[in-house]
Amino acid sequence: MGYYDFFSHFYDASVEKHYVPHRALAAEALQVSEGMSVLDVPCGTGGCFAAVRPLLGESGHLIGADLSRGMLAKAAGKVTAAGWSNVHLVEAGVGALHAAHLAPAGGAVDRLLIFLGMSAFPDMDGGFANAWSLLKPGGRCVIVDVYAETLGFQGKMVNLTARADISRRFWEPLEARCEGFSMSDLPSSPAHGGTMALATGTKGA
Repeated sequence: MGYYDFFSHFYDASVEKHYVPHRALAAEALQVSEGMSVLDVPCGTGGCFAAVRPLLGESGHLIGADLSRGMLAKAAGKVTAAGWSNVHLVEAGVGALHAAHLAPAGGAVDRLLIFLGMSAFPDMDGGFANAWSLLKPGGRCVIVDVYAETLGFQGKMVNLTARADISRRFWEPLEARCEGFSMSDLPSSPAHGGTMALATGTKGA
């Protein structure tokens, strides 16, 4: 994860501005109620925390997981500065997460948020399957990512910079497992390299 540790030093300043409105839309789509628990993976520098955490109230829990220590260090700085006692950080990749990592939430979560993760997970379907296993029955999953059926120059640059593959049909692992699948396009710009989209679904009982 050395590259992402390096990337963390300039991510917020150079990249985050392109995704701020999408993070707010993702938080809204989670349909969170006070006291719920949310797993945010990969949480990166904590870009979604400010949008999600207020919805949980003081009794809820937000668990941010990432494999990069550099990204987590940036996220920890935001948590400390804001004084968020119910935001918990976990150093683990999506495929290595397990119930013990979610101890503050009792071992499973009410909501699963995957923001710009599906295009970057080494094993997209396997990683998603593991995260999905940690979502409670009846829980809701929200995925936001970029898709480009054909890669142009900017798409190739996004892949190179983010160590991602935005040609992946990132929504399919969720669609194959969930109930009530829905997907919609989000506002996109050339900087994204493709179309930003939001997919949602609920885990069956």
